[in-house]
Amino acid sequence: MNFQRLKRYLKWQNTILVCLVAALIGLRIALPHLVQRYVNRVLDEMPDYAGQVGDVDMKLWEGAYEIQDIEIIKTTGKIPVPFFAAKAVKFSVEWKALFDGAWVGEIVFDSPVINFVNGTSKSTTQVGVDKPWLDVITRLFPLELNRFEVFNGTIHYRDFHSHPKVDSKIDQIHMLGSNFTNSQKLSKKLAADIQAKGRAFESGQVDLAMKVNPFTSQPTFNLDFKLSPVPIVKFNDFARAYAKFDFEKGTLAITSELTAVNGGMTGYLKPLMDNVAIVNVKEDIKHPLKLAWEGIVGTMTRLFRNQRKERFATVIPLAGRVDAAKPMVLPMIGNIFKNAFVRAYGSNFENLVHPEQSKKK
Repeated sequence: MNFQRLKRYLKWQNTILVCLVAALIGLRIALPHLVQRYVNRVLDEMPDYAGQVGDVDMKLWEGAYEIQDIEIIKTTGKIPVPFFAAKAVKFSVEWKALFDGAWVGEIVFDSPVINFVNGTSKSTTQVGVDKPWLDVITRLFPLELNRFEVFNGTIHYRDFHSHPKVDSKIDQIHMLGSNFTNSQKLSKKLAADIQAKGRAFESGQVDLAMKVNPFTSQPTFNLDFKLSPVPIVKFNDFARAYAKFDFEKGTLAITSELTAVNGGMTGYLKPLMDNVAIVNVKEDIKHPLKLAWEGIVGTMTRLFRNQRKERFATVIPLAGRVDAAKPMVLPMIGNIFKNAFVRAYGSNFENLVHPEQSKKK
């Protein structure tokens, strides 16, 4: 009798086990589709934007999931390129931090593309997503974000309404952001770090270093930016579209330092143009107005360049709110004279904004 009871018990136990395994397998099969529907719904709730994703790959043994072929499109203005697209975005537990006692997450972007678009109206202009990104990320990933990494990223500035059309890009971007929880368990610094490198305009290099306070309601950061010399003819579409002239030769390099506290920003932009020539009489003789304007611009750059280094440069102070900073014109003009007649500016950081980060080269 006891044997029969044991046999029935084992039979029920095996049945329950089989049902449990079948349920888990079914859940595992259905989970990617459920997550895909949820992600698409979250993205579609952004005002003026719609989002969609392709497949979802669950990596439960890693504490991760990956969404593939993501695209976020502005729904007004018929803009022909998405605001954001990526081959894949992976959300996962940051295991290194977990071993240090912090339950936080990380995001890895594979081949993301961001398109900033200048248009003739708000509906045809694409500069961001109205709904805060952090709100979207929080709904897609329940863990507190501590780290992100970008591989092979691309940023475009486009204008489909200018003549000629403009498409300037920085690609091959690798970016690493860390310590976004400001956790003392993970770092002695209570500030997030962002480091980035990329290829600019298919020929130069961009370097960016940034310290951010991610918990202030308004932007608070220190930023250093440097663009290595790029053939200035790479900017001809931009110059023709907005300034009605083009460059014949020369290079452009840029150095910048910016700092912001609660949304108020100060800083500078330092463009360096070497061996620049603007007028090509043979090509422009059929366009006398364009030739005259190029002659004026070319004369100005020749008169106020440093003759020893053949460099036209200035330091442009910036001040105001982060989203509406304005150049200070009189100091900019004074710095043109300083470069021409006192001392040629170099590509070094001036340490005018956050001098505590000294000895930068």
